[in-house]
Amino acid sequence: MELTRKLRKTLTFGALRGGMELACRGNVTSVERLRQIMTDLTRIAIPLRIRLARNMKLTGVYHPKLIDHHFERVIDQLIMLAHIFRAGFSESGCPERFIFDDSVKLLEQAYAKGKGVINIAPHICGYPVYAAVVSQRFPCGIYLRHNKDPRKMRLNNAIGQAGGGDLVYPPKGASKAQKLQIAIDVLRQGKLLFITPDTPRRPQKGIAVTIFDKTVYFPPGIFIMSMRTGAPVVPVFWDWRDGAYHIQYEPPIELTRKGRIKDLAEMSMQKWAKSVDGFLHEHPEMWWNWLDKHWTRIIRDGQMNPAEKRERT
Repeated sequence: MELTRKLRKTLTFGALRGGMELACRGNVTSVERLRQIMTDLTRIAIPLRIRLARNMKLTGVYHPKLIDHHFERVIDQLIMLAHIFRAGFSESGCPERFIFDDSVKLLEQAYAKGKGVINIAPHICGYPVYAAVVSQRFPCGIYLRHNKDPRKMRLNNAIGQAGGGDLVYPPKGASKAQKLQIAIDVLRQGKLLFITPDTPRRPQKGIAVTIFDKTVYFPPGIFIMSMRTGAPVVPVFWDWRDGAYHIQYEPPIELTRKGRIKDLAEMSMQKWAKSVDGFLHEHPEMWWNWLDKHWTRIIRDGQMNPAEKRERT
C-alpha cells in the first residue's frame, strides 16, 4: 500500500513537472491540445469518476452532468497555468477571463485604509490564477504553507512565481507565532495578503465550522492577524459564467479587540464558513477539493484519520 502511494505520488509530480516544461517550450496550439487530451482522459478515468460521484452524492449536490463540469474547471485551471508558464501572465490570455463586478469597490475601500487587506477564498478552481489577476490592481502577497515534500514545495513555488505575486511562506519548523509574524509583516507594509484558509485542522488547533453538514476545524490565524494589525478581512468568490470567471467580493469583516480574541475569531470564521458552504452548494463544480484525500475522509467519515491529522500539523 505504501509503495503504491509513493509510486502514485512520483508519477503525479513527474507528470506535473513534465507538463510545465512542455508548456514552457510550447505554443498556444500545443497547450490547448493538452486540454482535449486531459478531457478525454477524465472521461475514461473510471476510479476517479466513481470517487467523485460518491463524494458529491454524500453531500447532496450531485447531478449527472456535475462530474464533467467539475473536470472542465479543474482542467481549465491547469491550462491557464500552462499558458502562464508558456508566455507569462500578461500574454497568457488569462487576465481577460476574470471579470470584476462592482463589488470590487469593497476591496478598494478596504485597501485605501492603508492597513493592508487579508483577502480570503476557499480552494475554488482558478485560485492560483486569481492571485495574479488581483496583483494587477493591488500589491499582493500569496501565503504558501510549508510542505514536507520538497517536490510539492518546488511546484508550489513555480506556480506562485508564475502568478506574479510575492510569495510568503514560513521556513521549515517555524512556530505558530513565527508563521503569524511573517504574514503580519506583509500587512504592515500595506499590501494585500491572499490566503485560502479552508484547510482542516485537528479540533484543538482550529475553530469548529460546518461545511456540507460536516463539522470541520479551520485555522483561526487570519482573524488573529486582523485583530493585531487592523487589516480588514475581505472574502472573495468567483464562478464560471458566459465564458469567464466573475469575481464577487463580500463586505469586509473588521474586528476590534473589544472582547475575547478567541470568541471573535470563532464567530468570524463561522460566518465565513457559512458563506463558503452556501457558495459550494450553489456552484459545486468550482470546488478544487472534491478529490482531496483529507476532505474525502471528512465527507465520508466526518473526520480525518490519525495519519492525516499528523500531516496537517
